[in-house]
Amino acid sequence: MRAPLGTRARRAALAGAIAAAVLAVTARPAAAQQRDSTGASGAGADSARADSARAGRAQALAPTVVTGTRLTDVDERTPVQVDQVRVRDVAPGPAAAAAALAKLPGVSVFDDQGTRVQPTVDIRGFTLSPVVGVPQGVSVFLDGVRINEPDAQQVNFDLIPMEAVSRAELVRGPATLFGKNTLAGALVLFTRRGDSTASAGVDVDGGAYGYRGARITASGMRGGIDGFLMAHGSEEDGWRDQTPARTRMLFANIGRKRDSTDVALTVMYAHDRLMQAGSLPESWFHVDPRANFTGGDFFEPELWHLALRGERPLGGGTIRGNVFHRRNDTQQFNVNIDAPSTDAFVASRSTGGTAEWTRPTTVGALPLALTVGAEYARNDVRYRIFSEATPEAPIDGSCDPSTGLCESARVNEDDGALYAQGVLQATPRLSFTAAARGDWVRVPFRDLRDPSNDGTNTFTRFSPRIGVNYTLSDAVRGYAAVSTGFRAPAALELACADASAPCPLPFSLGDDPPLRPVTVTNYETGFDWEPRDGANLDVVAYREDVRDEIVFVTSAATTTGFFQNIPRTRRQGIEASGSLSLPAGLRLFGSYALLGATYQSAVLLESALPAPDSARPGDEFPLSPRHRGSVGVEATRVVGRALLGAELSVRMVSSQFLRGNDANLERVALDSARTASGRIPGYSTTSLALRWERERVAIHASVSNLFDQRYATFGIFGENPKGAIGAPRPGEPVLERFLNPAYPRSVTLSMELRY
Repeated sequence: MRAPLGTRARRAALAGAIAAAVLAVTARPAAAQQRDSTGASGAGADSARADSARAGRAQALAPTVVTGTRLTDVDERTPVQVDQVRVRDVAPGPAAAAAALAKLPGVSVFDDQGTRVQPTVDIRGFTLSPVVGVPQGVSVFLDGVRINEPDAQQVNFDLIPMEAVSRAELVRGPATLFGKNTLAGALVLFTRRGDSTASAGVDVDGGAYGYRGARITASGMRGGIDGFLMAHGSEEDGWRDQTPARTRMLFANIGRKRDSTDVALTVMYAHDRLMQAGSLPESWFHVDPRANFTGGDFFEPELWHLALRGERPLGGGTIRGNVFHRRNDTQQFNVNIDAPSTDAFVASRSTGGTAEWTRPTTVGALPLALTVGAEYARNDVRYRIFSEATPEAPIDGSCDPSTGLCESARVNEDDGALYAQGVLQATPRLSFTAAARGDWVRVPFRDLRDPSNDGTNTFTRFSPRIGVNYTLSDAVRGYAAVSTGFRAPAALELACADASAPCPLPFSLGDDPPLRPVTVTNYETGFDWEPRDGANLDVVAYREDVRDEIVFVTSAATTTGFFQNIPRTRRQGIEASGSLSLPAGLRLFGSYALLGATYQSAVLLESALPAPDSARPGDEFPLSPRHRGSVGVEATRVVGRALLGAELSVRMVSSQFLRGNDANLERVALDSARTASGRIPGYSTTSLALRWERERVAIHASVSNLFDQRYATFGIFGENPKGAIGAPRPGEPVLERFLNPAYPRSVTLSMELRY
């Protein structure tokens, strides 16, 4: 049985008018906030201010404005919080993307699959997860191509080519240009290209619990053609019983840049096999946290990704675009005890493209950056779900008795959108942004076993955004914005939305009563204060009102459930981060986030608890901790010809309610004689990273959970059909808390050779 379901970077030199001698502006202007993953400011802020002052004195000629868009970096004049993700500051491995996100302010991570390769990330109370059935609220783009899987909008972190990523940004809040599913934000990834100097590198890694990995990279340019190649593989035995993981990936970029024209082709192949332990009954957790409650669960994806992108001048501006095809065949096997085991095969085919045109122009004497764009994708998804009998549960009579086939369905989804954005520089210190997007989503469900279940759902949405950026002084900048976003129900959610017919996990599919799309309105403001070089403070406050949020409701049997809308919910909070440079190469950094993720409507939710799980307005969402913080110190020194570096950081997360405790009960009655806490205790964990680098050799060491803290990151209430360890009547089914133990202390060593 699966455990119950559970200095601002690259400041540009444009703050006002720019002389006509400037032929093209491609750097970023100082305005909206941008921070890296530790709150540190990027280099170049002082020179940006000097250039900005010179620009302010050259107002006689018409200016040119270029802004970041859907297919480029996000421009700092757009009123949004952007975090630079430090992709090289985490230990290598298939979960490096999630580990890098976990270093950002206000981000927490938990594990409900029982493998460190498949974590779930919580951002502003929304989730980014590989788990089917978890409502997704973050979009992920690789060179402008959406890589959320089309069946349930989940993201497989093990299929993100982090070794090939040159830079990454987390754009917070509903971002109009990024489209559906962008409720908490968008993770934007840009991959490496070859340059004029040929190079090659070999990395080998080793770590705790049998982890070993290797990567080969090669890069260069010849005859105007640039190329980058990466191959990597990893194996690990896993900390918990029966949790080995194997990953394999090939990635290649080949392109050509000539004058102002650029074109590049990306090809990627990945094939992984990940064993999953799930969560443990609490009585088992305390005896042996390494145990596997139902060994044999696994996830095996095979991915092909092809994308062609390019840009060139057109009509006084720049046109950019991409076309792509993604093919992902996955198998998810779940071992059950009190129900038949399930073997789900999902074949996804996504084809589409995006085109946008950006033109710098003027409105009267004021510079305006205008962007218009369109995108379309066709997602063809085929589901086949089989049952395997267990000693306790034969195959259901609705399944084919000879093959075990229970579900066979197809969804050919169409997604289309038009969008536009304008950034108007009203004064050297003030800019306004307006954007709008129209989405059309059509989801036809076809039951290949029972055509009477066929049905089609169509969703449309207009999503506007307005905002302002202001510069009070060279040291203080800020923004304010109102933005909207939307998420159409995923195909699997639409096919499992009937309370009278809950779905066995993974899912029992059919044309169920329609779900309404999720809509959000976000009010946000923030400021960035840099009192001196090497010191900065970023503060953001936001409130996000959500209508018709879609949640998965677990029934009392814990292996069945259904999706439903909740009329009103809310996310609101404050995020703060800062850093301070000290003598001798030292730097202090820290962050704090206060989050209130709450229900705003009374709703009756089913769970494994004996009494109905009734959430009231003001009750907190489970697994969304109210307080999250980090603090650390970094040291960098040059000794001879070598660079030495060290970073010690502590991450803290407050207590949080277990999944299935939406009523926020502090104590939960398991039966007439036993009670349990309704919360997972808060925890802190310490990490240490060391590095030694010379021209061609680098050695890195990282230690996670330095003091080997024992804690849980995930919990849910569920029935233990095997019985609690130490119970008066062993083997008798009993209601317990199911918990996922955190990964213990682990050391990872990496050596890189560059040629």
